[in-house]
Amino acid sequence: MIEVKASLEIKSDTQGGFELMFWVCDSFNYTTPFRAMLVEIAEVLGRDPSVDLSLPPYLADEDFVEGTLTLQEGALRVYYEYALSYLSLGGGDWEVLKAVAERLQPHIALV
Repeated sequence: MIEVKASLEIKSDTQGGFELMFWVCDSFNYTTPFRAMLVEIAEVLGRDPSVDLSLPPYLADEDFVEGTLTLQEGALRVYYEYALSYLSLGGGDWEVLKAVAERLQPHIALV
């Protein structure tokens, strides 16, 4: 189960596309399991995390991490940061992000 503090939200991003927002925990909480969440997201979407999820190697106290989650519809930008405690999946197609949100919704728990 992916625990979030607010409902999933799709909003415009600064790159001219959209991002699906996961507001997760308290700011600067370095125990937030962003990597585990991304593995679960990839699995729920029917993707192989070891193949379709690309993140840089883990670093202690990492922040502002960027990666890619490849779907059949194309690649989504992955971004998470501990400073503001959110995870986002971004892309240029609002409909793809809406479909992703709908597929993930049964695995989201508001806490």
